[in-house]
Amino acid sequence: MLRRPVLRRAVGTMAQSETTLPVILVADEVQAAPAGSVADALHRRYGRDYDIVPAGSDVRDAIDRLATDARTLALFLAADPSPDADGETVFGRARRIFPDARRGLLLGWGTWADAATAERVLELMSRLQIDYYVVRPGGAADEDFHATVTEFLREWRAVAGGRRGAMVIGEEHAPRTHLLRAMLTHQGVAVTVADPASALAVGVLSESGTAYRGVPLVRTVDGRMLVDPDDAEVARSQGLSTELPSDTVDVAIVGAGPAGLAAAVYAASEGLSTLVLEGSALGGQAVSSSLIRNYLGFPRGVSGDDLASRAYQQAWVFGAGFAHSRTVTGLEIGDDFGLAVAPGDLVRARAVVLASGVSYRRLRAPGLRRFVGASVFYGASSVEAKAQQGRSVCVVGGGNSAGQAALHLARYAASVSLLVRGASLAASMSAYLIEQLEALGVQIVPETRVVDASADARDERLASIEVENTATGERRSLACEALFITIGARPHTEWLPPEVLRDQWGYVFTGTSEADEDAPEPWAGRAVPGALESSVPGLFAVGDTRRSSVKRVASAVGEGSVVISAVHRYLGG
Repeated sequence: MLRRPVLRRAVGTMAQSETTLPVILVADEVQAAPAGSVADALHRRYGRDYDIVPAGSDVRDAIDRLATDARTLALFLAADPSPDADGETVFGRARRIFPDARRGLLLGWGTWADAATAERVLELMSRLQIDYYVVRPGGAADEDFHATVTEFLREWRAVAGGRRGAMVIGEEHAPRTHLLRAMLTHQGVAVTVADPASALAVGVLSESGTAYRGVPLVRTVDGRMLVDPDDAEVARSQGLSTELPSDTVDVAIVGAGPAGLAAAVYAASEGLSTLVLEGSALGGQAVSSSLIRNYLGFPRGVSGDDLASRAYQQAWVFGAGFAHSRTVTGLEIGDDFGLAVAPGDLVRARAVVLASGVSYRRLRAPGLRRFVGASVFYGASSVEAKAQQGRSVCVVGGGNSAGQAALHLARYAASVSLLVRGASLAASMSAYLIEQLEALGVQIVPETRVVDASADARDERLASIEVENTATGERRSLACEALFITIGARPHTEWLPPEVLRDQWGYVFTGTSEADEDAPEPWAGRAVPGALESSVPGLFAVGDTRRSSVKRVASAVGEGSVVISAVHRYLGG
């Protein structure tokens, strides 16, 4: 079959194309670059899978026509970010109409040295108008240019779907449906969710000969149908191990968040037999972050999922073992450590690194419980963001996780409100996040707490929450169809024996912990342990589970890296 011409004319001057390929829209007044136009370079590399469309003279009309023609915009590259009469840039327009699309500002080589250009880039980035800048190609195969474009398209594909992946068949109001989708997504699998009564689900069930009996089902990437699978069965279906070693390992790491994964990389790379035990998803709290902008080495930012996946692969190729969906429930202290692992197994280790992280505290609002897992979420679940298209959403919390959640939700939700107990965000959130929240129009509601919730009378879904002003006690109702709660972090240390000293909240004291007026002197005259070591020799704590830790991904990674030196010293006597 003959393919259509290499390049389409401007969108506004041509009849609608019959193609269903996603679009890369290019608005660039520089059409005579050394290697040809940007559109030429894009078509040579991506023309089989994407429709490369020059925007023509009216960029705004080109964006609108794509929407009118029900096209999908994957990537928008433009050189002129000038606002229109209403103050909206072409990037803002593209974001508003196509929230999944990636957006890049086209620059010539070296123009970032110009002060005005640099200021423009920084302003567009801070206002979330663009995802990054793109330097025009300077040769026939400019791999730096294509690396940026490919990364854009990879990110778009991850959020837009369309990759071969798994399917969850379950009712939207069922918490287990949401948990299965989140688990698979965090394992790097593209997930489609289908209501059991939908034509899609009916067809899949008929094809597989499976009946829906009121519990969620998972069709795996290779076509198997799992009926109401537990976490371990889901992990095994993705090729992840849940097995425990029979021999004693040099170091067992409890938790696969940033701190635990960093510890695994350094332990395995230095020759220690290493086992990582994780009861839920890789990445810990970090996987809820749709974009971590201030992590070293990722100038455009990196999602928590992507960072965790890269770290897991890095540890795995060094030889670290992983036991997925295996929860540690107890610790025996002796010549070696014995770790009790649910449902009734035991693994032995010469040293243990606690990196079990924290979970968010449950609010004592009586009306919330029935919505938990379906429209009330503890943690800033970026997986759920796209499902909030056109809804009124509230986020509770004043830290970076809350800010990142609000920014990601603002891509899709009709409105986003950030509810904060304090008078402002200045003391608890990074400045760049505060600026971006303001730029996107996220409503900041200070001195506020949630006290109750109400359902829609028609379908029993969350419709509103009741909030109280912490200064005046005044109560009022807020429209809210989804609530994300990111406050009151609690460490996972309840399974530790009393020999492991903790503060009143459960955080583990280490040799580098700082006591304060609210905490007793942890060592009470005994020898202070080494850095990151607990009151039990050979048992170390890193990341959020450790008292006095800095609640940042980079800090957790640093502690996980450094602790292995202390483990070596302990194992060496």
